[in-house]
Amino acid sequence: MIEKLSQSDARAFGLKVEGEVTAEQVEEFLPQLEFVIGQRGQRKIGILADLSSMDGADWKARWEELQFLRKYAEHIERIAVVGGGAWERLVTEILGGTVLLNVETRYYQQEELPHAWHWTKHGEHPEHVPVRRIHPKDEGLMGGYSPEYLDV
Repeated sequence: MIEKLSQSDARAFGLKVEGEVTAEQVEEFLPQLEFVIGQRGQRKIGILADLSSMDGADWKARWEELQFLRKYAEHIERIAVVGGGAWERLVTEILGGTVLLNVETRYYQQEELPHAWHWTKHGEHPEHVPVRRIHPKDEGLMGGYSPEYLDV
């Protein structure tokens, strides 16, 4: 199940994912996010994804997510991922989609949810909360890559 979080506002859109996500759930939910992006016009939005109750997603759901991110990448400013599971599992869950974006993506633990909201909405991060970058801004899919043949 995917649901919009009540803390969402004009600057940031939050969603909570529970259980195993299907493509049908993604298809039903995405129009809500598309509507908010449309309302913002050229102003970018932050996205907070609470994955603390997520058990995974089927391949078709992943495909729908990738198609959405490809279509709306220029409208997204930053992504905060909140999760209660192992760091490695969360990175695996979301890196496939966010690596295609030129957007900074950070991970927050469940107890840091208020800080995740603040960063998502304002781009500010308190000193006492560790910064866990999943994907740094401006690296894109091939960021930092230099072909081997250039050294020949």
